[in-house]
Parts: sequence; structure tokens; C-alpha cells
Amino acid sequence: MSFDNAYEALTEQNDSRWAFGTGFDDPLSGVDGSVPDGVDGAVLAHYCLALGDDALIAAQRLSEWVTRAPELEDEVALANIALDLLGQARLLLARAGQADGSGRGEDSLAYFRDAAEFR
Repeated sequence: MSFDNAYEALTEQNDSRWAFGTGFDDPLSGVDGSVPDGVDGAVLAHYCLALGDDALIAAQRLSEWVTRAPELEDEVALANIALDLLGQARLLLARAGQADGSGRGEDSLAYFRDAAEFR
């Protein structure tokens, strides 16, 4: 997906949903999705889910601080760290859905669970 500017990406001639992140690669592309021998898939999924939840919540909380930073450089640094954590959460949540065999994606694990299901 290539655009000359952000306005071109938002036009109605374009049927992609640019604002929702369309065009990003699968977080597990290039990763061996098999569960290693001697490892229980449910335990691996639970561990990935717990780490993914930590990264997701930390990214959301850290992004709240972006508008409160005293300097522009601090805002940019906080936003970049939050984006890095969000990328980690995508990878871990996608792996959790793959390891437990449910086939749930990162979005369903991040946004369509009850609060009691977070680890």
C-alpha cells in the first residue's frame, strides 16, 4: 500500500480502512507456529496471553502520558515506547491464539474479552 500523502489514503476511492491499520503485516509472519515438543499448548498460550496483556495495558497507559509530557522530545519518546509495547502485544496475543488452538486473533483477545479474563 503506497500513498503520496495521508489525504490520499483517506479518500473514498480507496476501499482500505487506513485508520484501522490495514496494510500491516501479520504479526506472526515468518514465525514457526508449531508448539515445540514437550510444551503444552495451553500453558504456552496462557504465558503468551499474560505477557501480551501486560504489554497491551502498559502501551495504553503510557500513551495517556503523551499529552502530559513537558517537552516535545519526551512526548515522542513516550509514544515510540508505547508503539513498541503495542507491537509486542500484537505478537504475543496472536501467538496465544495460535498456541491454544482456538484460532482467535490478536483483536479478539485484546478487545473482546471480559475484564476477568485478562491475566
